Amino acid sequence: MFLMDDVRRWKAVYRLLNQVETEVFDCGTLCGSACCACAGNREEMGIYLFPGEHLLLQEAAAKEAAAAKEAEVTEASDKGAAPEIKDWLEWTCEDPRELGFPDSWTEPVYFLTCKTAPSCPRQLRPLQCRTFPLKPVIGENGVLEMIWNDEELPYRCPIIERNMPIHDDFYKATYAVWSHLMRDRRIMDLVLGWS
Repeated sequence: MFLMDDVRRWKAVYRLLNQVETEVFDCGTLCGSACCACAGNREEMGIYLFPGEHLLLQEAAAKEAAAAKEAEVTEASDKGAAPEIKDWLEWTCEDPRELGFPDSWTEPVYFLTCKTAPSCPRQLRPLQCRTFPLKPVIGENGVLEMIWNDEELPYRCPIIERNMPIHDDFYKATYAVWSHLMRDRRIMDLVLGWS
């Protein structure tokens, strides 16, 4: 059985998506980064991680903490003061059954809230941040398709509303990533539920 519970697999996914953008510019400039920091709902704004994705972010957080601790020792000896550790994510563990996730999701689901929105370490943005505004579905012909995210959103996305063209390489990379991810039964079940 193929599972995405492997840091190396998530690193490969992130590497591929790091190479592409929806536009030639940061699309957040169109809407004031609405999907990152929705006014009025900031406490509730966040995303769920996919199975295994938390392992990569936990590894990155551990490396960041170790680097900060090392810098703290160096800086404390240099200046007599310790620097602050910048913690940009807030994590909660949720029961997937209570949230309506597919039965195959038996492990806790991680819900993330960005505490530094709209800025973040872009190289560590979770999958949903990287592939928005596209959403995977299985079409009537049984084939994976990428469509505009059609869920009710607490903000307005100019790319979706104006049906703006996106870079072909972004579409292709997003399609390739979802094709790979859906080899994990849990992710396939989720996409089938969206379809």
